[in-house]
Amino acid sequence: MGCPFLVRLSLAAMAMQGAGAVAGAIEGSITFPSQLVPSMTVYAADLETLRIHSAQLVRGQANFTVEVPPGRYLLFLAPNETGAPNVYGAYTQYSLCAPHVEGRCEDHALIPVTVASKASHAAVTIDDWYLTDDVAEQIDRILGVAGGGVPRFESEPLSAPRFSEYPSASFDAAAAPKIDFNGMDLSEEDRELVQRALAGGPNFAGHVTATMTRCGPACGRLVLVDWNTGAVQGLPQDLPAEIQGTLPCRADEAVLFRRDSRLLSISRARGTSVVTEYYVWNQKNAELARNVEYQRTSQTFCAVAGTQSPIMR
Repeated sequence: MGCPFLVRLSLAAMAMQGAGAVAGAIEGSITFPSQLVPSMTVYAADLETLRIHSAQLVRGQANFTVEVPPGRYLLFLAPNETGAPNVYGAYTQYSLCAPHVEGRCEDHALIPVTVASKASHAAVTIDDWYLTDDVAEQIDRILGVAGGGVPRFESEPLSAPRFSEYPSASFDAAAAPKIDFNGMDLSEEDRELVQRALAGGPNFAGHVTATMTRCGPACGRLVLVDWNTGAVQGLPQDLPAEIQGTLPCRADEAVLFRRDSRLLSISRARGTSVVTEYYVWNQKNAELARNVEYQRTSQTFCAVAGTQSPIMR
């Protein structure tokens, strides 16, 4: 398939760039004080780079996987649901103290989880919901919590995901897949655009063609076609079918993805700010999963125009 490439899309622009690396994962389970686990986000904070990786968990989900490069990470959880108590769960010395007998397990310090290049998977159980104020404040500092206990990343620092951290397997495509457009809300013009995109081969996550169709001025629809099945894949519920708005600058970075990576980013204006949302393609389930969101002022976003963003590595 040749060299990997980076695709930038506003509503029409495309460019090329690439690299690769090996990713690992932290897998684990959650023990929650009540019977049902609420919707949460699990965070893995790299001790060396201060970069943050995350995974969204739906209500009732008690197991998780966070993809990370080799390194040492602090693991903690925060609730997503509106009205949920502003409380963290974490992997701490308390988690290693068994059984949890009152008066015996009093240490709630965060402990690092190591993911080595030769042992790319680590397993943990997050079960400490009794963090001290000092530990909770430590997590606040890591996340940069805004008012109301909502994690808010005000820039795109070293913690932003990188394409090279989510490599995809190579894929040899003999012929473009046949697509059944019946039942799809795509015009003839949009279908022709998708077919033209397919002619160029997979351009995302190894075996997926990603393209944008127009839905009006400054409006585009993201379309993903899986070459393994020929199916047009659905998008996450938190990703609107229509991506609207224009960026104040760097317009060709509205949608970014690479053929050799499973990471995809979408940037759009939100008031006077620019929000960048990161999604990861799950090759087993053939679907996008939300990873993390960064919010910057338009001034901050435009200040790095013309330079290489960390996510392009």
